[in-house]
Amino acid sequence: MKLLLISSKNDVIEDISKVTGVGRYVREIYEGLKGENDVSLYPLFDYSSNLSSFVSVGKGIIRNYSDYDIIHLLSPKPFFPIRRGKAKWVTTVHDLFFLRYKESKPSPLMQKVYLKSILSSDAVIAVSSIVKEDIEKLSYNKRIFVVNPGVEEKFFTTPSHKTRKSDVIRFGYIGRLDAERKDIIRGIKMFRKIRERKIIFELWGSYDPNSEIFKEIKKESKEDPRIRIMGPALDEKLIEIYDTFDAFFFPTKEEGFGLPIVEAQTRGVPVIVFNDARIPQEVCKDCIKIRNEFPSLEYILSFSEKYCNRLKNNMTRFYWRNSIKSLISIYNSLII
Repeated sequence: MKLLLISSKNDVIEDISKVTGVGRYVREIYEGLKGENDVSLYPLFDYSSNLSSFVSVGKGIIRNYSDYDIIHLLSPKPFFPIRRGKAKWVTTVHDLFFLRYKESKPSPLMQKVYLKSILSSDAVIAVSSIVKEDIEKLSYNKRIFVVNPGVEEKFFTTPSHKTRKSDVIRFGYIGRLDAERKDIIRGIKMFRKIRERKIIFELWGSYDPNSEIFKEIKKESKEDPRIRIMGPALDEKLIEIYDTFDAFFFPTKEEGFGLPIVEAQTRGVPVIVFNDARIPQEVCKDCIKIRNEFPSLEYILSFSEKYCNRLKNNMTRFYWRNSIKSLISIYNSLII
């Protein structure tokens, strides 16, 4: 089988700290597949300028793909190949947030182009059951496969040290701070209902200091010193950060997959989410779900002590090698 993986150039930059979740997906898929098949990675799309964007789209359209069995677009892009012969075109859809949230929305024209690209694919890889449901609502009438992404091997192999070092309870969050979808303000307001003083809420992630959402987060943190803005969570420190948390509080409205939830639970850290959040069941079934208030802190701490090993064991289904095996099986089914 001859396979071509297509990505954005930003997904393969050397500085891992600047790579998005999609970029990590690209790297893991390529590394996992290249030992199994005749695989090439083509970082086609370049959005560094309007001209480079236009040129890369043009290259994608006119290139001859007829030598390949599978063309796998690793996230939706303006991709409409006219010379692909018998090659099957597969697209991975991570979410459809570009249709719903201001920070994710391209222009109305580009929304239509992205949707047209998805609907033109011979098959779609949905990263979760929820994304599959969303694609079905688009009246996509071809084959949809659910293949959950994996967690980096280091999350399973690095020993965790869960002995509490102080009487301060640590709630943590890792992710974009100023995104509407992440709903950090709601999370902060919920946290402030806790009267216990020996508790902190650490907010790790990048942000635009001029965004209105971040300005409100900063205001709340000044009023309550228990709320701490920590800055970006560097990749080499990520496991160490998770291991300091007594609980991971993730106030998101919805997730296409929810990688931070999986990462936290892989480290044996209990995850708290709102019960009205739209998160894939395969990811959040072991989460603590709340409505208007937290359960007692004693319950949260005992949850960690009782279920730490169960959380870690349940996450073993998210090994990347399982994702790679599923993809290979799907490719083979498409070219029979």
